[in-house]
Amino acid sequence: MKEENTKLFNLVNMDDADISTEAKPIIGTQALATCFGILLYERKKKQALVAHVSTTYLPAVMKLFELIDLNSDNTFEYLIIPGYYSAQEDHYDIQRQLLKIFNKGEILNTKFIPFTEQKKFEDIVQLDKKTLSYEFAFDSRTGKFVNNDVYFGIEYLEYKEKAK
Repeated sequence: MKEENTKLFNLVNMDDADISTEAKPIIGTQALATCFGILLYERKKKQALVAHVSTTYLPAVMKLFELIDLNSDNTFEYLIIPGYYSAQEDHYDIQRQLLKIFNKGEILNTKFIPFTEQKKFEDIVQLDKKTLSYEFAFDSRTGKFVNNDVYFGIEYLEYKEKAK
């Protein structure tokens, strides 16, 4: 099952953002140590966007906004996911800055609301104990986190190499 799901997995790199597609409906990121992950989910369209933001968060956030079709009506649920260390102490005040952006609530035809499903933090991320960082994978078809159903880290790289 992990191999099949990893074929459908779009892993977003640091300081980048991407969107789920029909070919790759599972999207997520890894190595969230001092960084933050952003998940936007358009429930009606079954579309998810993910950004992996570091201390220079604006370029990844801008790329995230560029991926949104502003010509159609959207209501994105948002979730800001702190990294392992930034969950304990956010030295650069990134979470507050990100919340300021999304709490404004609307950009053109796009509304932002907090993620509606209340989840425990442990159900949203999984800890990579080797790197002391968080990782997550989200299936845009179901609106569920599928962290245990895809490969991350070295297993992800090995899978991608083998699949070539």
